[in-house]
Amino acid sequence: MSSPIITIRLVGGLGNQMFQYAAALGLAVRREARVTLDLSAFSAYATWPYQLDRLQVPQDISAEQPLRRPAGRSLPARVVRRLTGGGVKANGLYVEPHFHFDEAFFALAGDEIRLEGYFQSPLYFAGCQDVLRRHFQPIEPFGSAAWEWSQRIAASRCSVSLHVRRGDYVTNPDAAAVHAALGEGYYGRAVAVIRRIIDGDIDFFLFSDEPDFVQQAFADLPRAHVVRTDPERSWEDMFLMARCRHHIIANSSYSWWGAWLNASPEKVVIAPAQWFTRDKLATTNVMDLYPEGWIILK
Repeated sequence: MSSPIITIRLVGGLGNQMFQYAAALGLAVRREARVTLDLSAFSAYATWPYQLDRLQVPQDISAEQPLRRPAGRSLPARVVRRLTGGGVKANGLYVEPHFHFDEAFFALAGDEIRLEGYFQSPLYFAGCQDVLRRHFQPIEPFGSAAWEWSQRIAASRCSVSLHVRRGDYVTNPDAAAVHAALGEGYYGRAVAVIRRIIDGDIDFFLFSDEPDFVQQAFADLPRAHVVRTDPERSWEDMFLMARCRHHIIANSSYSWWGAWLNASPEKVVIAPAQWFTRDKLATTNVMDLYPEGWIILK
């Protein structure tokens, strides 16, 4: 008798793809099922490429939905959810009904289950953290620039990753309507909290999709190092973040995973309460997003 199949429809950047795969794996472990990856959204999704093939994630691609690049539009999962409502649909399709963890998720049954959504909560993959940390490693060594930064991070007595997400949060109206780039107030408070918790000198390693902006914005921050790596190897910054001792993350799944992948029980992680714009936060419960022990700053 063949194992059940759980197919996850991937979309978004690397951090989103990791959340989606992690949720599918969490369900698959409970169901003794196998995970297949539906890459069909990337045929028309120009913002980010498929990137789980840069990690040690088993590449079991759904035969029914091969990766291809024809014209046409693909709706983001949040739009699908708004148009169709969430929950179980026909033919084994489950559409994430809301942002916070759905307690009915692990009751999904059937020989073939298809998942659509973002699944941004560690509750979806509780119990399989060790497997994920093995799968969520690069398939190849760091390039020369990232390797040099990894040596600098390792040589620091106390390294703190600080992530500033701008890019489409600033330039893309659709993204800006959901996420707002965090201001100086959040980062100033986060740095102050880190300094109260940690004694001695701290090296801040600054990561951003706009390093020139960060160089100017944090010019007065002592012992700050703006990390510049190969833009063609964009996944490397996440794993450099994970090598830091502590973390100040942005409202971004990318630095969320950078902090999560650090398995140290002594790490300090500071995260923003303003994960979305204030209008979206008024109708969205984000508390399941944060692992236990993370410090959430308003």
